[in-house]
Amino acid sequence: MKFSEGEEVLVKHPSTDRYHKGKILSMRGERYKVQFETGIEQYVHSTDIKMNRPSRSTTRASSKSRKSPTRYSSLRKSPRRRSPGRSPSINRQSTRTQKFAKISLPRIEIPRDMQDNGNTDSKKNINDDEHSIESMPLQSRLKELGTVTRRSMRLLSGTLKPESDHKMVLLTRNINRAVSLPIERKSQMHDFSVDVKERGHSVQRDQDLLKTINYEKDVDINPQVIEKRKKEISMVSEPQEWGGWFGTLLLIVLSPVIMILPQLMCIKDECILGYPKILTDVTLYVDLRIFTAYLGLFLFVIIFSTIPIGRKIDGPQNRVGRLQYRLNGFLCSLLSVIIFAACIYKELEVTDLVIQNSVQFSISGWILGTILSLLLFVKGGKAPVANLNIHGSTNSMIYNFWQGREINPRIGPVDIKINLFRTSMITIILINLSIVIKTIEETETYSLEHLNIGVMLGTLLQIIYAMDALFFESAILTTFEIMYEGTGYMLCTGYMMYPFLLAFTTKYMLYHKTQFTYLFVFPILAFIIGYLLYRISNLQKNKFRRNPLSPSLMHLETIPTTRGKKLIVSGLWGHVRHPNYLGDIIMWWSISCISLADNILPYYYAIICTGLLIYRARRDNERCKMRYGLAWEQYTSRVKYMILYRIF
Repeated sequence: MKFSEGEEVLVKHPSTDRYHKGKILSMRGERYKVQFETGIEQYVHSTDIKMNRPSRSTTRASSKSRKSPTRYSSLRKSPRRRSPGRSPSINRQSTRTQKFAKISLPRIEIPRDMQDNGNTDSKKNINDDEHSIESMPLQSRLKELGTVTRRSMRLLSGTLKPESDHKMVLLTRNINRAVSLPIERKSQMHDFSVDVKERGHSVQRDQDLLKTINYEKDVDINPQVIEKRKKEISMVSEPQEWGGWFGTLLLIVLSPVIMILPQLMCIKDECILGYPKILTDVTLYVDLRIFTAYLGLFLFVIIFSTIPIGRKIDGPQNRVGRLQYRLNGFLCSLLSVIIFAACIYKELEVTDLVIQNSVQFSISGWILGTILSLLLFVKGGKAPVANLNIHGSTNSMIYNFWQGREINPRIGPVDIKINLFRTSMITIILINLSIVIKTIEETETYSLEHLNIGVMLGTLLQIIYAMDALFFESAILTTFEIMYEGTGYMLCTGYMMYPFLLAFTTKYMLYHKTQFTYLFVFPILAFIIGYLLYRISNLQKNKFRRNPLSPSLMHLETIPTTRGKKLIVSGLWGHVRHPNYLGDIIMWWSISCISLADNILPYYYAIICTGLLIYRARRDNERCKMRYGLAWEQYTSRVKYMILYRIF
């Protein structure tokens, strides 16, 4: 039931079960601000409010009127009881004035400028009609409706429309389609502030109706607002990141070169910084056997993801709704390790296949990623608008191909992005296991002097990193990469080539044996600190995104936004905006430092990882500035640094 402002109602007091008279002051969704007769103002739910109808006892007729009309019919009266001095044709009229029930009809005050448009005769007729309608008794207006009862009078008095509805036709003739749009869109286009919950125009207060009708006339056209909106539209239609279409074109060509070229410096049991050894034999770069093996691993992960094994959870809320995910990535990795161990037990040369053909695997990953990104680009052209990536829907096809048209593309029950992530992590585990087995095979005696401690520690830390990501797979669903990054050429080729670039560090350690030293303690401690920073911050953000009202998070300070979300400004997230990025950078630099090398090759991935995360932090900052507006400005004034406190 909807009530209008100023209406007298009966309200159930929150502290009692009795209804008291009150007056509606304002409304906010299903809650109404009511002023009681005592002057107290409180918010009350609509279910505790009812109409203030007059008592029936006041409208009942006398006891005589409730009796059957036939008892007082003239046919039942005896002619002998009539006085002979009275004329039989004259009916006795009641000397009491007959009272008629009147109804007050809702009126819309007509603006003067609209009244002046009509001629004098029409205005006179309208005024006469309005006066006659409002002063006409209810019984006279219901003559032709048949028998009138108290119930019909009560219902019709609340629903009867004024007969001057032609005024409403004049008023609503110029209303365009924008009247039916939500207030939210109206506020976006004209910078209106909405203090209460957004409502459609169909449930606005009556006194706001004329403002809606004269919507275009009342709003002052501000050139600055128009320029601001044009700028926002251009920011969506034109590429804004990665150097625009030209920058993405260079990255499409150079990204495989950046990942494959360093690996050409680390072949044939040696890693030397210098000019890469470019071989002319094409079969040394493209191998159908390697391509089939990598494709088989990817298909194995996809098939395993469709098996109903593992916990099923809802992903974060987006424009489509909540996508469901089955968390079986960790189980898939365990099964992959078991199959890998079985191959080793059967004395299959799996380790040499992985280590000696890292370049062929990288090129195969690039080919697979390119084919997949092309298929997803075509699929995104037919996808619903709600599924599209707003940053991959520009007027540049090259930029859209790089960014990806969809954020979370799915083919049936298969989520492409999450399966790319799982394939990447499982590949990291298998590569490092191959390096560990190769190291053990080359060790003569298992002593600290002969065992390559550096490569053992490096591979162990990388395996921990990958297994941890799969074990806490639910936390990855609320990261920037899963929620906002499009699935295009950048992610598809990146996920498929990323494991071999990452394992390039441990492969360098395999070919350059590091003697045991107590200096290993420092990079290990740094890795532990980075891991705790990375994991705790990610888990805290994931828990906050899923349930901001959790009792374990009540100590966190937050800033509300207009989109219904909150920004954390305390704890780890109160010092820097991306503590998880900082932890990630610390972990990869600590792994690189285990090599104790004076060569740049083992630090190659740490440098690339640092640059990518710094640029991602900048991209995220610009997107959040557009998304949250004033709330983000308030947030950045509280949390001033992106990754490193007091430095960046």
